[in-house]
Amino acid sequence: MIRIAAPAPRGGAALAGEAIIVTLIDGPAFIEQTLTAVPGDAEAPPLLNLVMIVALAFLGGLILNLMPCVLPVLSLKVVGVIGLGGVSRALVSARFLATAAGIVLSFMVLAAGVAGLKAAGVAVGWGLQFQEPLFLVALIIVITLFASNMWDLFQFPLPAWLGGIGGVEKTHGMAGHFASGAFATLLATPCSAPFLGTAVGFALARGTPEIFTVFAALGVGMATPYLAIAAAPGLATRLPHPGRWMVTLKRFLALLLAATALWLLTVLAAQSGARASLAVGGLMAAGVAVMLWNAAAPDRRRRFAAAPLLVLVFALAFLAPGGLRGTGIAAPTDDAIWRPFDAALIDELVASGKTVFVDVTADWCVTCKFNEATVLSRGAVARQLASEGVVAMRADWTNPNPAIAAYLETFGRFGIPFDAIYGPALPRGLALPELLSEDAVMAAFGRAGSALVSND
Repeated sequence: MIRIAAPAPRGGAALAGEAIIVTLIDGPAFIEQTLTAVPGDAEAPPLLNLVMIVALAFLGGLILNLMPCVLPVLSLKVVGVIGLGGVSRALVSARFLATAAGIVLSFMVLAAGVAGLKAAGVAVGWGLQFQEPLFLVALIIVITLFASNMWDLFQFPLPAWLGGIGGVEKTHGMAGHFASGAFATLLATPCSAPFLGTAVGFALARGTPEIFTVFAALGVGMATPYLAIAAAPGLATRLPHPGRWMVTLKRFLALLLAATALWLLTVLAAQSGARASLAVGGLMAAGVAVMLWNAAAPDRRRRFAAAPLLVLVFALAFLAPGGLRGTGIAAPTDDAIWRPFDAALIDELVASGKTVFVDVTADWCVTCKFNEATVLSRGAVARQLASEGVVAMRADWTNPNPAIAAYLETFGRFGIPFDAIYGPALPRGLALPELLSEDAVMAAFGRAGSALVSND
């Protein structure tokens, strides 16, 4: 016997007596039945179900290290390792344990924030802080500062914990390595991974204990590579000692950070307009120019002249651009294949025999862009989306949008990427994996009852 607990609709109407269509999916096989809701008290999820979700959360956190979104933190990870050649095994273990602790504690902070917002009735989800323009500005500032530090453009002493994040080898305290773990977590949150969406959706659909349990498992999963090196520090101590090669590598990785800052500026432009993005970018460029101008000066002048100018420039980045708050309205798409998302039209289109493909994306979602570039915009999938019997809808969640949040919640999802397909054989829709493949998408079209186009 299967028992499904469902909350009452927001309007206050009872579900008792209503028909509920339940779809169970196991790989390529699925079964769909119509059940009738009966009143009763919801029970806590069985322990076995919770254990399975925790295992999925751990795997999701572990796989998060391999997703495209790790690019912004690649330099931080590499710089934290390349200076360990010849360092004692005990110190290596301590540093990686500190980084792992920073990751896990950051997930606990995220859990506390999500639980608090959920209790306050605010729509919550994975990576939604990237919908806040001021958060993007702060992140752009921090990344610009780190990239400049790795390029040796300023020499004034930073606090030990901040210097450690930017890869300053002179720092021996554990606070910097702890903070690098926290920063890596922050930059990884705009990405989703297989199993992560299922685990987070389970947690957010339930209560505070489940939220903290699942987020703790996510943190441990993401921290596992660091814990592995802490357990086997010889993996890091065998690296070559720091030398000229290290300077060259640091400068290359600094370029990756600079590219990340530019990407965030494009996200800010989508949220708050090109004027605000250009203002922030111009102020960041001015700050870098100040540091370049001081680079040839004596150390004493560099130490004291750059500091107040940098503080002024970074402070102005928050004050100068007016109207940073986005409109919350999804930007229209210019693509001939995609039409703007409209949940109210889906049932009507399916009833007329159409297949509907919904893609929920955002400019800050790196995995979404990866899916678009590698699957949705090329090959058989692109031809299928452009075929006569298919309607492709794209929902832009770059800015907060209650309608999109409510749509995701109907599938028990609270993060993106999210793709679903509807058709005569799947009138209630089928959610696809977070990381798409051509085979999986084409198989879903076949299950939806869509006539597949020729590959010729």
